[in-house]
Formats: sequence, C-alpha cells, structure tokens
Amino acid sequence: LPTYIAPKEPDEKTYKNLSNPRGFVYIFNNPFQNDPVNLRHGANCDSDNLKVIFENMGYRVHINSDLSKEETYKKVDEIQNEKELENVDSFIIVILSHGKDSMHFYASDMELINLDDIRYKFTDGKCPQLRGKPKIFMCNFCRGNIKQDNLQSDGPPKEHGREAPRDMVTIHASIDGFQAMRDTIKGTIFIQSLCEILSKHAHNNEFRWIYRMLSNKMTENLGTTPESQEYAFKDFYFNPTR
Repeated sequence: LPTYIAPKEPDEKTYKNLSNPRGFVYIFNNPFQNDPVNLRHGANCDSDNLKVIFENMGYRVHINSDLSKEETYKKVDEIQNEKELENVDSFIIVILSHGKDSMHFYASDMELINLDDIRYKFTDGKCPQLRGKPKIFMCNFCRGNIKQDNLQSDGPPKEHGREAPRDMVTIHASIDGFQAMRDTIKGTIFIQSLCEILSKHAHNNEFRWIYRMLSNKMTENLGTTPESQEYAFKDFYFNPTR
C-alpha cells in the first residue's frame, strides 16, 4: 500500500470511518466446488485477494464459502443481529456467485436469492447498530445473458411495505442485463480490478472517485461496465490504517 496518510475526518458530508478495525467485510463466495457443471474456476482467488487487501487496510474480513440458500439467510440473520457492529464505522458485503438477472443470484444449492432480501436486512430499523453508517455492497454475478466480451461469464450453463434503505451503495460488476466476466485462473475481472485500485488509491480518495477508477480499470482489463446504485449515500473514505 502507498505511504500512510492521515485519515479523512468526518463532517456533515463525510462519514466517520476511524474505528479499529475500520469496518467488517463479509464475503459470500460460491465457487460451486461440489458441482462440476457450475464450478466457478478461479473464484477462490477473489476471496484470497479481497482478504489481503481489506486486512491491509485495517478491516476485519469474514469469508463464507459455498453456502446453501438456507445457510446464506441464516448467516445474514446472524450478521444483522451482531452486536459488535456497534463498534465499527463501516460495513461491506461482497457477493460472488452465478446470477440469473438484475436482482437474483444462486446459492450453492442452485436456489435463487434476491439481493434485496439481503440489503433490506440492514435498513436503520432492521439493523440499528448500523444506523447512519456507510453500508457498501459489491456484487459479481451475471445480471442477464448479454455478453460484453470473450471471457468466461459468471452465469450458469419488489415486495411492498418495506423501509427504504439509506446510507447504502451497491456496486455491480455489470450493468442490468449483462453477464459478469471471470478469468478461470485469476478470478473475476471485477475483483482483480477492485483490489488493484484499492491498493493504489484507497489511502486518499473518496468512494465515488474509486468507483470511476474501477470502471476505467475494468475497461483496461477487458471486463464489463460496472454499475453503481446509491441510497442517500454521503462521501466515504476507506481510510486505510497502513
């Protein structure tokens, strides 16, 4: 990582992100190790790379691999009720799997999960430990069948009356309708590019600038065009501890 720079102090436009650890990172990675037909070659590289980069930045990383739909919901419920979330300033969930469409990805048992079933667990009312704190979701799964380039894709051969999320941003590896790309050796283009950008630029740049650099890097790496969805999200700095 680059030379240490003093963390960005919070103000009315910028989130506080000074806790130790800075935040928790929860990775849900489904390589489909026991399913030769749907095996995501190179997927474990993503978990390894994310763990290294976020731990180097001062975050605590939790990896969940090849969970079924029931196990995924159980783990999300455990995270939602985690009291220790009160003690950190930021919260990140990364989802890496096969996908069906804009909002649905597959668990390891090939059962579909709606992304909103996870995101809406962390609204202010459902998870008060994270009230007013930045909640970042990063998703690499196919959002349709349109192919943007020649790399292997990450796809297999709204409910009413809910509280609207705030302080939340989701970065998708591809735009609606498109497949997400994965190299069978190095892992997904999305995570490769993200880790490279974070390692070089997270020390002194705001999240939206990071996203713009990520988009450029994915183009350079022959990946897809990412998409960002924001819900009342203020400025956010990762503030690496080293």
